[in-house]
Amino acid sequence: MTNDQLKVFLKVAEYQSFTQAGEALFLTQPAVSLQVKSLERDLKVALFERTGKKILLTEAGRKLLPYARSITHQMEEAREEVRPLEDTPQGHLRVGASMTIGTYHLPPLLAHFLREQPRITASLAVANTHRILHDLKASEIDLGLIEGEPTRTQGISLDRKFLDHDRLVLIDSVRAPLISGSGPVSLDRLRKIPFIGREPGSGTRQVIERELLEKDLSPDSFETVVTVDNPEAIKELVALGVGVAFISSLCLRPHESGQVRTVEVKGFSPIRNLWIFVPRKKLSSPANLFLQRLLKAPLPPGSQGR
Repeated sequence: MTNDQLKVFLKVAEYQSFTQAGEALFLTQPAVSLQVKSLERDLKVALFERTGKKILLTEAGRKLLPYARSITHQMEEAREEVRPLEDTPQGHLRVGASMTIGTYHLPPLLAHFLREQPRITASLAVANTHRILHDLKASEIDLGLIEGEPTRTQGISLDRKFLDHDRLVLIDSVRAPLISGSGPVSLDRLRKIPFIGREPGSGTRQVIERELLEKDLSPDSFETVVTVDNPEAIKELVALGVGVAFISSLCLRPHESGQVRTVEVKGFSPIRNLWIFVPRKKLSSPANLFLQRLLKAPLPPGSQGR
């Protein structure tokens, strides 16, 4: 017994005619007869009997009638309930982001996106710029968000879209400061103060080195006492007085003002671009949707990137 058979049965019962039922259903009279015969064969009973020119329900047909109406109605309700989901995006989104974006910028945007798209799941990989671009070219992630400018080799076979600007700021400890006074510090003075640097492959490190070279200074100008691959660890070490460091303004939170402070550097205020990198191939539906969300609302509320 199928839904189509029950629909034909109901129309024949309504019109008391195979021909009129066929016209209402856009079926031929033989097709209607075939559906009724198949239903009768399945149920092993006759459902209609001929009385003159009319087709009337048998006792079995009358008993089936309310069930047929209920079943076809429930089928329609089920179809209406499920139909909207046919157009609802679904699938898995794989995002990779370098440290600053992945830790401070992306989580609120990703959370908002997943609330909007309940049938999409996601994974987020946070690593340095070099690793993110490598994984993107290896098709291990769908989108890559990075800070700074990749090398020409790193950017091969990838397209990029501008996300926003990000300012790098120098931070020092509040309780155990290494820079005296409240005024700006010169680069010459800064080069003699213990410095906490980022690891090779970091977007932050690339920007600092590029800015130093533009001022005819060696990338090894600072007295680096430790290299760290995590902004939170850097802030903690700075707060403890281990050294000073350049970090993204996105990394600073209001409640940390009692632990670290920003210090102006004379003639040195590095600004870097934030980029979205995509492979040169058709994106999955979840990846394309998230890309449009990023381009529409690039920075989370309260960020300091602009």
